[in-house]
Amino acid sequence: MLHGHHMKKRLIKNKPDIYFVYPGDINAKTGGYIYEKNILVYAKQNNINIKKIVLSENFPFPTKQDIKNFIKILDNIHPDSKIIIDGLALEGMFSIFKKLLSYNVIALIHHPLYLEFKGQRLKKFLKLEKENFKKINKFIVTSKNTKDLLIDKFKIKKNKISIVEPGIKRLKKYNYNKNTKIHLLTCGSIIKRKNYLFLLKVLKPLDNYILDIVGDKTRDLNYYKNLKNFVITNSMKSKIIFHGSITDKKLAKLYSKTDCYISVSRYEGFGMSLANALIVKKPIITYYTQTILNTLGVKGIIYFKKFEVAELRNIINKKIFNKYNFKKLNTSISKNKRYLLNPEESAKKFIKSI
Repeated sequence: MLHGHHMKKRLIKNKPDIYFVYPGDINAKTGGYIYEKNILVYAKQNNINIKKIVLSENFPFPTKQDIKNFIKILDNIHPDSKIIIDGLALEGMFSIFKKLLSYNVIALIHHPLYLEFKGQRLKKFLKLEKENFKKINKFIVTSKNTKDLLIDKFKIKKNKISIVEPGIKRLKKYNYNKNTKIHLLTCGSIIKRKNYLFLLKVLKPLDNYILDIVGDKTRDLNYYKNLKNFVITNSMKSKIIFHGSITDKKLAKLYSKTDCYISVSRYEGFGMSLANALIVKKPIITYYTQTILNTLGVKGIIYFKKFEVAELRNIINKKIFNKYNFKKLNTSISKNKRYLLNPEESAKKFIKSI
């Protein structure tokens, strides 16, 4: 099924244009969709004509009908047109790459999809990426580390790759009276890569805290069910709050209220939710990757390097629950001067890159 493609009958075969192809709902509150929506909003506000092609949410595992629908759209696009394709859609199109690459394709890669999977799916995506990425004319990536990965692992020439970091919306700050409980915050869709079950195991025996989890509950219902069962079984219902998808206002209030942002995600293409915490000067505990180090820097940030329950629990006890050390951490984060683009700056740079 093809969603939201309203201009199909109006496509003009003999006129090159710019198209932006993505799957699913662009209003979803994930880093990738926020990034792309910022670009499209900026383009519209500045009379830059970028035509949206909205594909099925099935990608990167499209049905045969999904592919047929997209081929019909391609047949109405001038071959000199620029087609920006989100990586989630692109990596479901390897079966039609010969046809697709007769156009001027720009691949928007937040991170290669092999990083999302294990076992046979990992091997399949990695094999297809190695075979097909080198055929693409141009890439736009969200971090230096993704650029380095494309160069080192997929042998892409560096002059084909532009880095455009995401724009981070400045959240409104709200004042809250401090209470005795430590407020922790983590954001991201409820999926295995975000590793929430590990975090719950870390927090299980601790007291005097509340963990707010913000993110879509519907992407992996079985995983969400497992998390809920763990919370109930271990009498953590008063400590763990699953907020689901929320408004920007409520999100801003949660960031304002939190004492510490914590991320146990195994991989992030940039780390937009972490960047939000940095902007509002909240201490951060996060799993170490070079990407996240480049995004956040070191001041006010605690990195852990192994997914070991006891190790992370010890860090939380020593650095967050200890008042003296926590005060030092707050002083440190206030001195973190890493500048992050706002949405307009990022979108402007993206448009220039294409």
